[in-house]
Amino acid sequence: MATVRYPKFVDPKEIDEVMFTEEQIQAKVKELGAKISEHYKGLTEPLIIICTLKGAATFFADLCRHLDIDCLWEFMSFSSYGMGATSSGAVQLVLDLKMDIAGRDVLVVEDILDTGNTLKYMLKQLNAREPKSVKTVCFLHKTEMTTPGVSCDFTGFEIPSKFVVGYGLDYAQKYRGMSFIGVLAPWVYTSGKLDERMDGSISTGDCRAPSA
Repeated sequence: MATVRYPKFVDPKEIDEVMFTEEQIQAKVKELGAKISEHYKGLTEPLIIICTLKGAATFFADLCRHLDIDCLWEFMSFSSYGMGATSSGAVQLVLDLKMDIAGRDVLVVEDILDTGNTLKYMLKQLNAREPKSVKTVCFLHKTEMTTPGVSCDFTGFEIPSKFVVGYGLDYAQKYRGMSFIGVLAPWVYTSGKLDERMDGSISTGDCRAPSA
């Protein structure tokens, strides 16, 4: 296991393995920032960047500091999870945009692409508003889980179907503050260890436990 610093609220036994260290994460974010800046370098208006809350907030903040282009920040939130570890499959819009994106270039920032149900629903909502373009950047992509036809324009890491937490990713609102990304031990989400003191949302993206 890689050497990492565990915050006091995390028992190291809850993490089966460290998938990406803080150093690996920051190097990848810098690389993505350079690629995105190059792609949009000819824009005449600021790029509208949409952060999907809550999971992508950490990645979003780091990514924006590595962009050499003018940007406007927006936020959206979707929910497809209760307190369990598996998506219900029904996606709901929780927080909508405040600005008009018609005729504008838009970049959606996602923490993780899993089944793609949430992203597919989100893109349908955005395209209905007639933007000039919509592209996506996903920090993690579980390629073997993704519905055919759903993809990201910019991807950080492709990963296997494991339940990952940290760097904004959570289980029942815990683990978001870890600076690294780790694989959650199965006993944590099968034992009902965490109580319902949280706000009832595991993830607004597609982070779910792999099927047995």
